[in-house]
Parts: sequence; structure tokens; C-alpha cells
Amino acid sequence: MAYAGYSAYSRIANTIDSKEIMLIKLLEGTVRHIQSARRGLEAGDPKIKGENICRAVAIITELDNALDRDMGIKLVENLSALYRYILERLTVANLKNDDTALQEVEKLMATIRDGFQGALAQQQKASAANNTAFSDASGLKKGFSIAA
Repeated sequence: MAYAGYSAYSRIANTIDSKEIMLIKLLEGTVRHIQSARRGLEAGDPKIKGENICRAVAIITELDNALDRDMGIKLVENLSALYRYILERLTVANLKNDDTALQEVEKLMATIRDGFQGALAQQQKASAANNTAFSDASGLKKGFSIAA
């Protein structure tokens, strides 16, 4: 059973096309867990609230740990600081049954998710434009592949 998490991760990793899409899925999952925690809080169910906050904390902790701090760019530092702030707010929300803190975290995580979705869309658009430019410049038909 100790390998259940790794097994689930491997299964998902093999079905997802890129790290970027996996990141977006994790961010979407975090938002869903926060929403479920809010529903648990509203229903007066501490188990549902606590389990979902715990899941959100686990994902955010892993996202923070996965940041490439060796890049030395300010974005990484700022994102790490934001993740730590979110973790702090989740702790407050859990200890004090604070829906305002959960709402704040939900908005922050949705904003992060939307930002990464936008960046991925721009990257895909640029990639498609580059592929079209190459295809048009070389006189090849779209969809032509030289792979063996």
C-alpha cells in the first residue's frame, strides 16, 4: 500500500502529454479540494473539511517543492512565497473554520491555474505558428512527416 501514491502518479503521468498539462490538472484538483472543504465547512462536517484541506496542502507542498530554485529567477521566488502564504491561510482555515480564508485560497489557486492555462495556450499557439511557418516556408503540406 505504501506504493499506491506512486502507482497512481505513474498511471496519470503515462496518460498526460506534458508536464504543463499535469501542472494544470494538479492546480484544478487543488481548487476542487478547496471547494469540497468549503462545502464540508458549510455542512458542519469537519471530516470532509479536514480531508480536503489536507489534500490541498499536500498538492501545494509538492508544487512548491518541485519549483526549480536553481533557475535563479524572481518568478520562482515569488511563486514559492505565494505557495507558503496559501499554506498558512489553509492552516488558519482549518484551525478556525474560516471560510473567508478558504475563499481567498480558492481565488488565489484559480488565478494561478488560469495563468498557467493562458501561458500554455500561448505556447501552443506559438508552436503551431512555428510549425505552419516551417511547413509554408519549405513548401511541404501540413501534416507531412519525415519521421521514419
